[in-house]
Amino acid sequence: MEPEVLETPEQVNALFSKNWFYSYEVVLDSKPAIKVDSCKVLSKAFQEGYKSADYKEQVALLATNKICTTWADMGKLKPSKESFLSSFEHSLALPKQMPPELSLIISNDDERRLAKASSWEEMSHIKKVEPVNDDQAIYYDNSGGIQRLTIMAKGDYNQDGIEDIVLHLANAVERGSYSSSYSYIVTRLTADAPYTLIKQF
Repeated sequence: MEPEVLETPEQVNALFSKNWFYSYEVVLDSKPAIKVDSCKVLSKAFQEGYKSADYKEQVALLATNKICTTWADMGKLKPSKESFLSSFEHSLALPKQMPPELSLIISNDDERRLAKASSWEEMSHIKKVEPVNDDQAIYYDNSGGIQRLTIMAKGDYNQDGIEDIVLHLANAVERGSYSSSYSYIVTRLTADAPYTLIKQF
């Protein structure tokens, strides 16, 4: 299946209300169950305290909600007046320029190291990058971490005139069951500056 290209904020925002090809059932105490089949319904259900009675489904819903939140923020992007993202490319050099929050955080020790780290590379020590396409690549670190980084969108998120980039990161470990996913909005204020974190969710 070819990826869908969305060229306007209106097209991105339409995804929030678009029905999925599947649905989940969520419950809240003695209230009637709700069928969740779109980001719009999921967001409202979570805000009201609904959740799936099935643990695995709840995990899937939480991950889906992060994607929905990413789409919602992508819809807020505006045209930028200036950009320093032209040199962005998936490579071994990228983790050295990216903020440390992109690293794989599993333990309390990782959290303590994160507080002092200055880059993704300092935390994860990436040993290999496997490009999937121009927008996506898989990063392997020296401790078994596997991170799939995807460019979701570009535009001015914080209305400072400078182009920002929305990224999605899916995390896993070799020979393990751990998985997590996060989205980030980062920017670059000059052509030779490191990337700065604007938002993580």
